[in-house]
Amino acid sequence: MFNFLKYLPLEWRIRDDNYCVPRGPSFSFASKVSFTLAGSRLQLRAPRHKPRRKSVKENRTLPNYDVLLENDLGWIGSKGVMANDYWGAIGLFSRKWAFYGPWMTGCKGELSLSIAVIGRFEEHAFPNISFFNPKAFEMVLMHYLNDRYGHRNWGEDSSHIPRYSGPIDWQRHHHLPVPSASFKISRSADPTQLVNPDCLFIFPITKKHFIEVFFKQDIYSFDKDHKPTFDISPIQELQKNIFNSISLELGPETQAAYDKVKAEVEDMQLSEEFAPLKWPTNVYPPEPVSEMQQRLRAGS
Repeated sequence: MFNFLKYLPLEWRIRDDNYCVPRGPSFSFASKVSFTLAGSRLQLRAPRHKPRRKSVKENRTLPNYDVLLENDLGWIGSKGVMANDYWGAIGLFSRKWAFYGPWMTGCKGELSLSIAVIGRFEEHAFPNISFFNPKAFEMVLMHYLNDRYGHRNWGEDSSHIPRYSGPIDWQRHHHLPVPSASFKISRSADPTQLVNPDCLFIFPITKKHFIEVFFKQDIYSFDKDHKPTFDISPIQELQKNIFNSISLELGPETQAAYDKVKAEVEDMQLSEEFAPLKWPTNVYPPEPVSEMQQRLRAGS
C-alpha cells in the first residue's frame, strides 16, 4: 500500500533532476500471451497494458487465430516507412508500460513492445530460398533493414548523412528451435550514440516469413548532458524478462520444412558477427549550380 501511494501515476510536482528509481509494472503478475502461426505456437509473458496516455491502445490477435492461414499480408506501417512496396506485415501484439517517479513526480520513461510477422509479397518474393537457411535469412534481413532504415537521410546538402546506423550489438541466440538474433538500430549517424535505440529480435517462422519482436525504451527525464536523471534498470529489467520468456514450438509442417533445410545445410547458426550496413542507400546527387550561384557563393 505504501508503494502504491508513493508511485501514483500522477504529475503534480515540478520535475527536478533528483536521482530516483522509478516504478513500473511487476513481471511477477505477467500473463502468458500466445499466437498461432502456420501451425506453430509462439508464446511469451507480458504485464497488462499500462501506458502513460490512455489514448494509446493495445493490439492483440486471438491465440487460436492463425494469421498466416486466415489473413493476407497488409502494408507495413504508414506510407513512406519502407523504401518500396515489397514488404508486408501483420501486427500480432503491442503494449506499452509507463514507469513513474516517487511522490507524483510523473512519468520518467516507457517501454514499448510490438510483435509482427514480416514477409515479402509474392511478386517480390526471393525465389528458391528458405528463411530457415541462416545465410539466406541474413540476406533477407539485409534487404529488410536497408528498405526500412537505410534509405533515410537528412536530404538535400546532408543526403550523405544517415538518420540511422546499424545493426549494432548483434547477438545470436539459441533458446528457440530456429536461428535467431537480436540487435539495435541507433537513431543517429554515430553508432556509438545509442540514445533510445530500436531493439529488435528476429527469427524465421516459415520458409518465407519471419517474426520481428520490437522493443523501444522512451526516456523523458534528462540532465544537461542528455543523460537520464533516473535509474533506467527497472525498464531494462522488464524488457529482459519479457525477452527471456519468449518460446516457440514448431508445428508439424514447419518442423518438416526446417528439417529439410537442416539436412542440406551443415551449419544452422547465424553468423557470429553482422557488421553495420552502409547507409544511407539513396544519397541524392548534387543539384547543378549555375554560374550566378557560384559567383554569389564566392562573394564576387
